Amino acid sequence: MYLIKFSFAQKEDTITYRGIFMNLQDYKSNKLSYVINCDSALGKIRLNHFFSQNYIDVFKDGKKIKLYKDSIFGYRDCKQSDYRFFQDRDREYQIKENKNIVIYITDVPVTSSSGKTVQLVQGYFFSTTPSSEILPLTIINLKKVFSGNLKFHDLLNVEFYGAKDISDYDDKHKMYKINYLLNQSLTEPNSK
Repeated sequence: MYLIKFSFAQKEDTITYRGIFMNLQDYKSNKLSYVINCDSALGKIRLNHFFSQNYIDVFKDGKKIKLYKDSIFGYRDCKQSDYRFFQDRDREYQIKENKNIVIYITDVPVTSSSGKTVQLVQGYFFSTTPSSEILPLTIINLKKVFSGNLKFHDLLNVEFYGAKDISDYDDKHKMYKINYLLNQSLTEPNSK
């Protein structure tokens, strides 16, 4: 006679929330305002992309609250992704990595020769802090921002020589390649 033992792992139910980061300090301390349970249909956040509206609407507890994008830092969605608002009212920047260089993604319109938007593609951006200016992620912009770090310039030249994608993620080091290169340039003695 054989005894077979079955073991079933139970998945713990977790509740996810979305909400607003009122300011940079709230983002840094992971403090959400206007918190809405993602499993509930009773609340939502409307980003108001159409007609370039400069505010978002938060629907919570039967009330509609209007928050101006230039007076809040950003928000968290139900996928637990964090976003930051910056200047452009039609765009929010998803924070992909917050290290020495903050990496963002957002949809960028691609236009035809007639000026009409043909499609949206994912574009990469960066800033040096979560509150500083957001710039397109290019080698030229990185070299401008880190103009005094010649070791970083050299590492960028070697790593991204010939059309390599500057937005590559480094699975081995669990960070974006540019953050790894910047860390290397700050920790290794500068040979120049």
